[in-house]
Amino acid sequence: MNRKSTKRQVPKMQAIRRKLNSQRGASMLMALLLMLVGIMVSAVIISAATSAAVNKRSEKEQQQAYLAVSSAAELVRDDFQSLTGRYKDVTTTVTNADGTTTTTNDTIKATCAVGDMINDIGARFIGVNTTSTYAKTYTFSVDGYEDVSAEILVSVGTGSDESSKVYNLTATFTNGVDSEHPCRMVLTMEGKLAEERTSGDAGSGSTQVVTRTLEWNKAKLQKGVTG
Repeated sequence: MNRKSTKRQVPKMQAIRRKLNSQRGASMLMALLLMLVGIMVSAVIISAATSAAVNKRSEKEQQQAYLAVSSAAELVRDDFQSLTGRYKDVTTTVTNADGTTTTTNDTIKATCAVGDMINDIGARFIGVNTTSTYAKTYTFSVDGYEDVSAEILVSVGTGSDESSKVYNLTATFTNGVDSEHPCRMVLTMEGKLAEERTSGDAGSGSTQVVTRTLEWNKAKLQKGVTG
């Protein structure tokens, strides 16, 4: 009887030893720790990726704002100084044989992209005796970009010879105070009135043509001025 009882107790003791020596619990704890570390690492990677995406989008929007403002400023600068950007006032006087005269006045308008702006300024100062400041705001709109406002100021000064007039233009370009990426640029130019006289015969009389052109030069564009 004792031998049989001893034999039955041996498997039970072996099973208890196996359970005591089992590493299953430790392995499960280690797996949980590794899972927690993996979750934390994944969260950090996702957070970094999201932050990088936001920064990249913000940088792209900032570049677009700068491009919109600088493009508008450069367009005004280049067109004002181009041959197609000149506003001309033409006065033709015909003197007849009997001494009577006939005078006509015509204008040759600028045909460039900002021709309306140039023509408006030209009509304000050419042939008009005024010293008041010209002030007007224009808006440039391009699909996919913010609107750009251009505040144009033209004041009248005296040239170096103290007899001619000088027109000082200041154009301030902004993409709006409510923009997330405000950009501001300032363009300055100097305008002078050039006069050309031609004469010739007209049948029994003579003609004289006086062409006055408002020409712009000394352009200076301050880029990257933010406000």
